[in-house]
Amino acid sequence: MVSHGFLMTGAPTRSERAVGYVAGHLGALGVAVFFAISGYLITTLLLEDQNLRGFYLRRAFRILPPAYLYLIVVAISEPLRSGELASAAFFYSNYWADRSWYTAHFWSLSMEEHFYLLWPVLLIGLGVRRALIAAGLLIAATELWRPWSLAHIQLPFPALQRTDMRLDAFLFAGILAILMRGPYHAPLLRLLTAAWFRVLSSLTLLAAWTWALTSSTPASGTLVESALLPAVLVSIIHWPHSGAFQVLESAPLRWMGRISYGLYLWQQLFLAPPAVAFLPRVALTFAAAAASYYLLERPLVRYARAPGRSWNRQVLWNHEFFAENAERYPRLRQEI
Repeated sequence: MVSHGFLMTGAPTRSERAVGYVAGHLGALGVAVFFAISGYLITTLLLEDQNLRGFYLRRAFRILPPAYLYLIVVAISEPLRSGELASAAFFYSNYWADRSWYTAHFWSLSMEEHFYLLWPVLLIGLGVRRALIAAGLLIAATELWRPWSLAHIQLPFPALQRTDMRLDAFLFAGILAILMRGPYHAPLLRLLTAAWFRVLSSLTLLAAWTWALTSSTPASGTLVESALLPAVLVSIIHWPHSGAFQVLESAPLRWMGRISYGLYLWQQLFLAPPAVAFLPRVALTFAAAAASYYLLERPLVRYARAPGRSWNRQVLWNHEFFAENAERYPRLRQEI
């Protein structure tokens, strides 16, 4: 939201252009964090309940109604370009060039949906061990394909918004989620929670992001983010006494997390350039997202997860994790 609020399209001064440039890269980092969280969480949920039909139906109830409501409002209130509404509604926006501001953010949701189509089928269909091998091969193919494609292929939409260029952003996190539930859980957790690892990985990520600001190495910078962000996130999860953990677990940020899908959808409508009156626009975004969550998203999620639904199998919870967080167990189970 900060990124989109301060892009300053057509900014006349050098300082304003610099602010917009940094804001754009800040948004890209936020998307990378989102992909890492998604890859880890979705893999964990699939490992706990290997019911593809239930998974896809719950995802449909969670994602489609709010997205389509947003698209209906935008289609009524804003002039859209030919084909962009369909590209957003059917999640191929990241391969559609003629997008206006109001559906441009659907590129990341499209990529998320492509991950949903690919990874659950591989994980459940092949089994964990073969899925690990497949994920490793796909990551290797992505690392070879991305620099070659950046150098030789010119398409009318951003290269790093294509799913084939960013599969590693999800799959590194998916592999980590699998390993965290396997026989190597204990030594891996010791590594991730070691002070030297936290410092080194954080500094490496900072260096990669700073380097990306110079537009020097988009391919390698993306690789560093994809590989290290999941590890840093898991490290924070298992560091409950840290300042970062306490801030992220604070009530305001937990509430923001609950309505974050609505924030993602509606900010594009309220933060359209030019970048003026940022705080009132943010307030409108929060109001729309809260309304979406309480009036639409939460009732539909409860319906999809209600006992007795034919697709809703009992989830096998990670008892070790909940045992370590016994006092938070009721809230954690409800939120997940």
